[in-house]
Amino acid sequence: MNPRYLGFGFLHFFFSAIGQTFFISLFVAQMTTSLGWAETTFAGLYSTVTLVAAFLLPLIGKQIDRGRVRYVSTAVGVALLLGTALLAWSPTFALVAVGLFIVRCGGQGVLPLIGSTTIGRYFDARRGRALSLSLIGLSVAEVILPPLVTYAILAYGYGLVWALAGGAVLLLFLPGVWLLVRRYDDFQRADTVAEAQLQAAGDTDATQVASWSRTQVLKDRRFRLILPLVLFIPFVFTGLVFNQSVIAAERGFTAELMAYGLSTYGLVRVVFLLFGGDLIDRLGPATLLRFALVPAVVGLLLLLFVPYGWVVPVFFGLFGASAGTDAVMMPALWAERYGPRFLGSIKSTVRLFVVVSSAAAPIVFSYGLRWGVEAWLGVLLGYGGCCFALAWVEYGVGRRPAA
Repeated sequence: MNPRYLGFGFLHFFFSAIGQTFFISLFVAQMTTSLGWAETTFAGLYSTVTLVAAFLLPLIGKQIDRGRVRYVSTAVGVALLLGTALLAWSPTFALVAVGLFIVRCGGQGVLPLIGSTTIGRYFDARRGRALSLSLIGLSVAEVILPPLVTYAILAYGYGLVWALAGGAVLLLFLPGVWLLVRRYDDFQRADTVAEAQLQAAGDTDATQVASWSRTQVLKDRRFRLILPLVLFIPFVFTGLVFNQSVIAAERGFTAELMAYGLSTYGLVRVVFLLFGGDLIDRLGPATLLRFALVPAVVGLLLLLFVPYGWVVPVFFGLFGASAGTDAVMMPALWAERYGPRFLGSIKSTVRLFVVVSSAAAPIVFSYGLRWGVEAWLGVLLGYGGCCFALAWVEYGVGRRPAA
C-alpha cells in the first residue's frame, strides 16, 4: 500500500473537520453573542447553507473525475482560506453567511469526497483497509480538536481561532497536497486509474472494472434498492441525537447519561473504522451490506423494550458499530460496483441524498415523537426491517446473471 496516497486521504479527512458540525458548534455561542444575533439565527443560517452546499456537490464531483486531483484540492484549500478569513473578521451577516457556506461546502462536503473518491478508486486491492486508514483522520480530529479549540476560543476569542484554522490550511494542508502527490502520478486522474485497472484486468475480467456514469447508476435497480439502507444511519442517528432531550425526559434518562452514550458511540465507531476495512476486504462490501445494520436495529430494539439507564451506552455503542462499518463499506461498494471513472459524480450525488435526509430528520422526528417515544421507535424498527428485506432482495438481484 502506498503511504503517500494514504497520507493524502488522511489529510483530507482530518482537515474536513473545519466544516464539520462538531467543530463549528464550538463557535456558536460566542459568535452569536459577539454579532448580536438571536439564538435561532445561527441554526437557521447553518441549515440553509448546508442544504445549498449539498445541491452543489454533484457539480463539484464532476471536477474530481475530470481534473488532476492535486489542483482540485488546492482550489478547495484556497477557498477554505477565504471562508475562515470571513468568519474570523467579518462583522456583517452576509459575509459571515458566505464564510459559513464556504467552510461547510469545502470542509464537510468536498474534502471527504476527494479523500474517499481518490482512495476508493485507486486501491482496487485492499480497498477496505485503505479507506479505514484514511477515514480515521476525521476521528483523530474529533478527539484532539474540541478541547484545544474550546480553550483557545475562551482565551483568545473566536476570530483568532478561525484565523489559526486558515493558517493550518495554508501551512500544512496545501503543502501536504503537493508533497504527497507528484505531478504525473496516475493517482491524480480518474481516467488514468480506470485505464490502468482495465489493462491489469485483461479482456476476460474487463467488465468487472467497467465504469458506470451517474445516469446509469441512478437507473440501476440495485442502487435504488439499497438507497434506503444508505440513508438509515444518517437519518435515524441525526434525528435521535437532535431530539435526545425529548427522549431522555420521557424515558427518565439524565443529560449526563446521554453524553456518556455519545462518547461510547464515538469510541466504538473508531474501532470499527479501524478494523472494518479488513473485514470488508475479506467478505466484500456487497456481502457485508446485508448485515451492517444489524447492530443498529438491535440497539433500537433494546432502547424500545429496556427501561433501564444502562441501555443508553449500549444503544449508542451498537449504533457506532453500524456507523463505523457503514463509513468504510459504502465507499468500497461504490468503487467495486460502479468502477473508478465517474466515482466522484456518483458519490457526490449519494452525498446529496444523505444531507437532505439528515436535514429533514430533526423535523420528521419532532412530529413523530408526538406519538410517543415507544410508538416512534416502533416506526424506526419497521424502517430497519424494510432495509433488511431490501438488502436481501438486492443480493438476489446481484447474484442473477445479466440478461
